[in-house]
Amino acid sequence: VGNNHVTQLLPVSANTANFVPFPSFAQGGSQQDTIGQSNYNGLDTRLEQQFGHGLTFLMTYTWSKTLSDAGDLLNGGSVGGYRAPAVPGFGPSFDRALADFNVTNVFHFAGGYMLPIGHNQRFFANASKVEDALLGGWMINWISVLQGGQPITIGCPSGATAGTGCDAFEVPNQPQKLGLHRDVNHALNYFGNPAAFNQPCAMGPNGAPEVGTPTGCIPATGAGFLGGYATSTTGPGIGRFDFSAFKNYQINERFMLQFRSEFFNILNHPTFNAPGFGGNGVTAITNSLNFTTTNFGEIGSTRFAPYDPRQIQFSLKLYF
Repeated sequence: VGNNHVTQLLPVSANTANFVPFPSFAQGGSQQDTIGQSNYNGLDTRLEQQFGHGLTFLMTYTWSKTLSDAGDLLNGGSVGGYRAPAVPGFGPSFDRALADFNVTNVFHFAGGYMLPIGHNQRFFANASKVEDALLGGWMINWISVLQGGQPITIGCPSGATAGTGCDAFEVPNQPQKLGLHRDVNHALNYFGNPAAFNQPCAMGPNGAPEVGTPTGCIPATGAGFLGGYATSTTGPGIGRFDFSAFKNYQINERFMLQFRSEFFNILNHPTFNAPGFGGNGVTAITNSLNFTTTNFGEIGSTRFAPYDPRQIQFSLKLYF
């Protein structure tokens, strides 16, 4: 959480050095405290079946919600950071919201099927050796993943107070996401509607809001100067389907040769990173989380790069 923070909400023009516990020392130095709390609630379901004719599948679904005001030391802190950690009545608990690792919906479906084709099978049971070598002994397998996006914090483009943070308000009746599309910069955009967010007006010298500063802001009082919820929206989800087909050749009682064909991301569907996130050696797009800029919501990279495109591989495996 750092240290030597301001202990009250201050007008945006105030000198913060006059309102910290130790005016002679720097603000925000390195300091870690065990002060946060988190809780997880979820519904976990599982359906598994093995049929006698070679079909097996496993299906799982998890619905969950993780709330937290704790910063994660391993992953850079809480989603939006603490806005007023030393102000009485606020502190870390004021920023209790969805954890940055929260994923509400997760669905997995995997399985395999030994195709009933070839010698002594339902289809082509009387196949010749050549026909059986081509058609028999095939098995298909699949793994699919569908899950929702993780929380994102949209900050205020300009500060509303001095020494404390600010997160954007959600504007009622305004859709945050208009679907993936190309924006005015011809870049891929995820949010698409900056009108869905706004910020509080700046606090003036007398503690009242400076209405209209910045333009179009929302007048606020008290806690309203810190803005809305820390996790006001979510990023893109994950959708992936992997597929494989195996063919067994029984050479004799001791040796079996297996031909394997594997298709990763067979639908060639990209999984995008959230706006404001670079990753995989890619620099994040500047101001892509600032709703007053033309590149608000722009996506700069894919989540699993460089392994996002469809990959196909073939191999032979000898069992003995």
